[in-house]
Amino acid sequence: MPIDLNADIGEGFDDAAIVPWLSSANISCGAHAGSEIEIRQAMRLCKQHQVAVGAHPSYPDREHFGRIAIEITLDELTESLTQQLDFFLQLAADEGVSVRHIKAHGALYNTAAQGNSTGVLLLQLANLYQLPLMTLAHSPLHQQAQQQNIPVIAEAFADRTYQANGQLVSRAQPGALLDTPAAITQSLGLVKHHQIQAISGEVISLHAESLCLHGDSPQAVLLARDLHQALLAQDVVIQPKSFKP
Repeated sequence: MPIDLNADIGEGFDDAAIVPWLSSANISCGAHAGSEIEIRQAMRLCKQHQVAVGAHPSYPDREHFGRIAIEITLDELTESLTQQLDFFLQLAADEGVSVRHIKAHGALYNTAAQGNSTGVLLLQLANLYQLPLMTLAHSPLHQQAQQQNIPVIAEAFADRTYQANGQLVSRAQPGALLDTPAAITQSLGLVKHHQIQAISGEVISLHAESLCLHGDSPQAVLLARDLHQALLAQDVVIQPKSFKP
């Protein structure tokens, strides 16, 4: 019963404390947070602890940490994301690190998951760079990737609550974030029973291959450690998704 445990890093938080508990990490490409030094340090930590590295591009919006959908044309977004990925891949090559996937950050992730033109762009980039795309499990983008035979990693969130339709509850709403005990309970239900209780109380089916916790959360390190240990206690194998033929 394997599961990938991932977090977003390279954003200026305590990466050294969280990386040892992960099996994969999404490292900022510098557009919403993080400097070249922090990105390189995150890559080195992942290399040291044998954690799979993913590129974590975003809307070019450091002011709002990439968490709002900014006004930007598709051409401008394409240019920005291409620049981010090229920059990231060059740093990874410099550091001797293999890049294993792409996962969009924040508002870009949520917008693209709905399968619109932004989602199509992410699919095109995943195809262009020949990298699997990590996206929200059961979302339109997840389904489109499967239909187009683009390698995809279905992701669920350990520390976020869900709507009954399988989408995340907005961070602007009360109850959007879970504390550590609740996040562990939700995660074990997801991994063992492929079910999750929506914020409305309904139980929904959700199959995920990777669990995400947010590295910028005040409880991130505690959650990473305790969730890792809770999964092992249930005989869950923590490892990145493999795309071997």
